[in-house]
Amino acid sequence: MAFTSIIAHRIQRLQPTQSAQLQLRTNVFDSNGKLDELGYELKVNFIRKGGKFYGRFSAETVEFPFSSWLKECREERLSFESFTHKAMQHFANALEKTETILDACVFFLIEKIEAGELLYVFVVEHTNAIYLDGELAIGDSRFLNSSQFGLAAKINMQDWNAGESVTYVAILRERGEKDLSDAFTDFIGFSDKHDVKSDTVEFLKIVDNFTESLDEGTAKLTRNKVVDYCLEQNKAGKSVVIKDLSNSLSEELKTYEPDHFSRYVASTQDHIKAEFIPDTSQVRSYARISGRNDSLSMSFDADCLGNNIHYDAASDSLIIKNLPPALKARLLKHLSSQ
Repeated sequence: MAFTSIIAHRIQRLQPTQSAQLQLRTNVFDSNGKLDELGYELKVNFIRKGGKFYGRFSAETVEFPFSSWLKECREERLSFESFTHKAMQHFANALEKTETILDACVFFLIEKIEAGELLYVFVVEHTNAIYLDGELAIGDSRFLNSSQFGLAAKINMQDWNAGESVTYVAILRERGEKDLSDAFTDFIGFSDKHDVKSDTVEFLKIVDNFTESLDEGTAKLTRNKVVDYCLEQNKAGKSVVIKDLSNSLSEELKTYEPDHFSRYVASTQDHIKAEFIPDTSQVRSYARISGRNDSLSMSFDADCLGNNIHYDAASDSLIIKNLPPALKARLLKHLSSQ
């Protein structure tokens, strides 16, 4: 990992009737350990946050010019600093169309990885805190809240340039702040939200069909390995590559040829998706069945259904066998005390 360029600007709008004020930094920061640490914290927290949207840039570059300026920057017709200055002015204009107030720093970071370059944009606010100094006296401090930000974007510039991906922009929107989120979305020029949930559901159906012809033990191991792989990729901020998953299944289970699973996937799809972004809620629910109401909370491995756990739809009831010892002990203790 290497952050090659980091710059930050400040945007303030303290009253809905006021214009947004910008404080623009002239040059990128000099590289140092603290700066790299901040960049890493922002990146990791972005990856960990759920509820992100995936899509691409709007084709309406006159109304949403962020991508045009970024292209000029990559072609070295516009400096990175100038690109961010233009982008910040556009953000201020988008913010002024709402009644939203904001006082935050906007970080632009370019990360160079083996596969290409990524651009991150984070809207980060300061947080007040109280601390004890060396004399155990109370003091006030302010720090950048690198974990609680609600607005951010990641652009995979390699995928953008290739022109084949429809999910090269990932965006995080502030929950409960629609106007602010819309202003940020317009600022980035995000468009064509992609339905990663449908992609994941379709993929998991293929996994089910693939494991139907396997013996029970191998089928269960395969499903578990698929779930683990998808969750690990999501945790690392990466998409699921079918070919890599197929190789991983071959290495870990020693049952398939390296391209066995990928060939099966290709045979089931008219339009082969070589990779997709996993929806973690769908992946987790595939591995575990769970639910709750005001008085009951339950979760169990999906493989238990039909084995130790049976559902009777007519009576809307579950029959559970082979209870966990701790649960059984609690039940017996509770019954004996009544």
